[in-house]
Amino acid sequence: MKTFYTFIFIFMLLASMQVSQAQVTYTSRGCTPSGGNPFTSGLCWTKTGTCNASAFPPTSGTISCQVTINVVTEMTVSSLSLGSNVTLRVNTGGKLTITGNLSQQAEQSSIVIVNGGEVVVQGNLVLLSGRSNPKTKMKIDIRNGGSFDVTGGLMDIQNDAELTIDGDGDPLSILNVNSFNFGQRSKVDILSGGAFFVEGDVDYRGNNSSINIYGFFRTAGSVLITGGSGNQLNAFGNAEVIIEQNLDVRGTSDITFGGTSETDIGGDILIAGNSKVIATDQATVYVCGGFPIPCDGNNCSTQEIIQGSFSESCRILPVEFLYTEAKSSNPERYVSLTWSTAKETNNSHFEIERSVDGLNNFIVIGEVQGMGWKDTVTEYDFLDSDLPLTGGSFLYRIKQVDFNGKHTYSRVFSVKVMNIQFTKGVWRAYPNPTNGQQLKVNLLDKSQYDHEPISIRIIHPSFVFNPITVETEYALNEYLSQILPSIPSGVFVIEMAWGQKVEHIKVMK
Repeated sequence: MKTFYTFIFIFMLLASMQVSQAQVTYTSRGCTPSGGNPFTSGLCWTKTGTCNASAFPPTSGTISCQVTINVVTEMTVSSLSLGSNVTLRVNTGGKLTITGNLSQQAEQSSIVIVNGGEVVVQGNLVLLSGRSNPKTKMKIDIRNGGSFDVTGGLMDIQNDAELTIDGDGDPLSILNVNSFNFGQRSKVDILSGGAFFVEGDVDYRGNNSSINIYGFFRTAGSVLITGGSGNQLNAFGNAEVIIEQNLDVRGTSDITFGGTSETDIGGDILIAGNSKVIATDQATVYVCGGFPIPCDGNNCSTQEIIQGSFSESCRILPVEFLYTEAKSSNPERYVSLTWSTAKETNNSHFEIERSVDGLNNFIVIGEVQGMGWKDTVTEYDFLDSDLPLTGGSFLYRIKQVDFNGKHTYSRVFSVKVMNIQFTKGVWRAYPNPTNGQQLKVNLLDKSQYDHEPISIRIIHPSFVFNPITVETEYALNEYLSQILPSIPSGVFVIEMAWGQKVEHIKVMK
């Protein structure tokens, strides 16, 4: 009998382990969902795993198995609430736009944005977590060029939530929010290669919450920190911190700027209660307004303590991107990039970079001059018309370069470009060979040509002519008659491009 109960116990243990390890993955695909919501249509997902019966991913409520939602296409949804055991992962080529609110309302859920993936929340972002089980954390993880924009509302991180912004410094992983509230026992880690931009104020009033900065942190408003010990804003290593208005520290909170970090504060440092603001190691804090007189920690008559290297120098803030955007025009086959800055300081120029092969293969394709110093909004644009013939998802980023050579990157954004179709036998060149006195091209297959403008280029082993565009077959032959005498003898190629098609015609002169 004892053996029987032992067997039953082991069987139930193994069964419970199998249930706990069960998982299902939903990967997005191009679709036109009925009702407009891709998260309620099986047409929009490829499913692997069997622990959930639905053809589209469950999001809210309690879910018994691990669910991964992998977004690799562009999707728009009105609102989204993540339940337990759900990981929302936005990867290369993925852009999730939420016109309302995004919330995490259960334990064991996370949002991961990687490899150029993008999430845009036009409402509020709310993280609720852990009151019943403080050891179980909510988490948002942004890394390897991912970007997260909360454009219209508030980012509210409540109790026991975690936010990690990671990267390798090239490109940046970026979180943009309008305003930011911070609850108890929560943590934000901005690691090297990560950047956190807040357009308004940062307010955290609970206990044992911290923002740890190894990368870049900027707020256009003030930072207000109140509460008990452990409520901290800390900078480490080569961190850069920009607080455009006041740093207001109350209660018993400790603020430490360490390493070789540099901090710019556009307003005052305000200290009350038993709070402390400390600069250690090689850290420098630049303050435009006032701050308590530093003391050495031994002869302080009040609890207002500042130690280390503080400077009354008021450094103007660096370039601030308001937005970056790219759009493709398939018939004309070019990509239009636009961006704007709210203010610029020491800004020499922008370098436009493109990659057709992932995040590690960016090349410079153009340069746009900056304004140097400017306190108002500036709009910029760049036209990428020299696109590779093969299409796909192209990645772009904008490198901002100071006059002293320092630089920062914008977020990475992707654009889909259609393939060029290579044809054969649509056009014919004659006479071929040619004696150099006459050469014409005429249309053989009228079904392949719909009176589009024709781009023509002559390619020769010793010389390449710049392409020109003509509107008709007659204009094409007029151009050939003019240029033929200047083409060197030997074999050359007439490259003709129209619409989304290209044909190469080999000619002997």
